[in-house]
Amino acid sequence: MKKLLYKEFQLSIHKFYFIIPFLTGALFLIPQWVFLLALMYFFFISIPNIYSSYNSQNDNGFTIMMPVRKRDIVKAKILSVIILELLHIIVGAFYAFLNVTLYKSGNFMLDLNPAFFGIAFIMFAIFNILFFPLYYKTAYNFGIPTILATAAAIVFAAAVELLVIFNAGFANYLEGGSPQMQSLQLVILLAGMIVFALSNFAAYRLSARRFENIDL
Repeated sequence: MKKLLYKEFQLSIHKFYFIIPFLTGALFLIPQWVFLLALMYFFFISIPNIYSSYNSQNDNGFTIMMPVRKRDIVKAKILSVIILELLHIIVGAFYAFLNVTLYKSGNFMLDLNPAFFGIAFIMFAIFNILFFPLYYKTAYNFGIPTILATAAAIVFAAAVELLVIFNAGFANYLEGGSPQMQSLQLVILLAGMIVFALSNFAAYRLSARRFENIDL
């Protein structure tokens, strides 16, 4: 598995995709902005270009000729995407800390706090649980899976943002400053991380099963 991951990061995935989180993460420094959008650039830029590169290089065809199990190939590719997603979140958290330190004020949309990143984990989970199983039906066509998974993630994020604006009770859960609400926001972060982990495991299991049933 380590060698397959090494192959992904050294041969299949361009180093530029490790720089993108630091570029898009700077969007967290914009005051009064829709900060979930900064994380969505992963769906808009990285995923389409990475999987387009897989096709142009015939990466899946090359990898299955190696003495490895097909499910391990899927695991390595999903793990590489998860690592990039986590990098986006970690870098985003750093810029979010700078935002809160610099501006010392709440946001018109969802505030930058632990609950925000819990929502971000769920957003990535929704994308992954849809994208990977759809992609591995063919292990080639990535356009429709990317569009559907991105659309679902956007709908979820938009629903949360709109509820924060128009529902005071919901906004208090995600942005309240009382000790009880701050504790709840930490619980939302933990819940988001759990959803992210379970969704990725489910996405891997279904994707691996589908990849084993196709003939490249």
